Amino acid sequence: MKKNVKGRIWWLVLAVVILAALGYYWYTRTGPETKEVLVAKEVSPVPAAGPREPVTEKDVRKEGSDVKTFPIDKAERSHQLEKNAGAPIEHLFEAGKEVSDQKTTVSEDYCTQVEQRVADFFHYLDKKDYIRQLSLETDTYTYFKQIIKRLAASPPVPAGEGINPMVMVKNIFYFSRTLDRKDLRLFKEVASNEQDTLEFNLEMFYRWFMLGKRCPNPGKVRPTFEEMYRYAGFFLNSTGGRAYLFRRSATFRLLGSYYCLLIVYQADRLGKNRYGINVFPYIKPLRKELSRYPDLEFQNEYINTLTRIENYYLQRR
Repeated sequence: MKKNVKGRIWWLVLAVVILAALGYYWYTRTGPETKEVLVAKEVSPVPAAGPREPVTEKDVRKEGSDVKTFPIDKAERSHQLEKNAGAPIEHLFEAGKEVSDQKTTVSEDYCTQVEQRVADFFHYLDKKDYIRQLSLETDTYTYFKQIIKRLAASPPVPAGEGINPMVMVKNIFYFSRTLDRKDLRLFKEVASNEQDTLEFNLEMFYRWFMLGKRCPNPGKVRPTFEEMYRYAGFFLNSTGGRAYLFRRSATFRLLGSYYCLLIVYQADRLGKNRYGINVFPYIKPLRKELSRYPDLEFQNEYINTLTRIENYYLQRR
């Protein structure tokens, strides 16, 4: 008897659900349509475009950018430096060997300009909050000189990893053994926070490193060409150096590889490539990658320079 009562209850519940569903369906089909309420708003007409004032450099500058140079201005200064150098960028160190009166006069102007740009850059860094947080206990230029001296005292071995595995191990841990954490953090912070002017800054330091003997070097801060050659080969040709570049941004990696290639190329031309580093295989893939970054300010210069270097090696074959 109880089973019959329970069975009837379930049937009643099912019937109610079905009837409710049918009622809802009928209502949606035959009931009044829901009208959409529209709220009208008065839109003020767009004023007719009048003659626009030309955008000047001052309009584009950001607040507090009294030290940081506007990119267009930096590009003009870079071209002026190239003109004053008296040689293509891939022959800067070779140009320093010329001693004619005319070249000497040009070199003095060029030396002053490059040194001033480097000093201005570090003066700009001293005012940045992320630099102050590092607590360097000195200005960035002085700190940078100390790092340069430590790196120059024990340059890496840029070749021979396949013959001596210990060379590879030393190259992999080179920076962590040569520099302390604060040094490494300084480089990382600058590379990360100065991405917008990375092209100009790397070109500036390349020119500074390539000044050679034609420019004064008080305190012998600038590394010798031999030391720069070993570091360039390290970044191009060693596991540790290439791994370091690949941990940085794509732009930093490409431009770093580009300038390292220029240094090894000059060493090759001068008969100073004593580790026998072959840069030719790097030219084509590097040029191809650079061509994929149209936002680079000097993309055409990079590609044209690599093409000239490639032609140099092709003519020697």
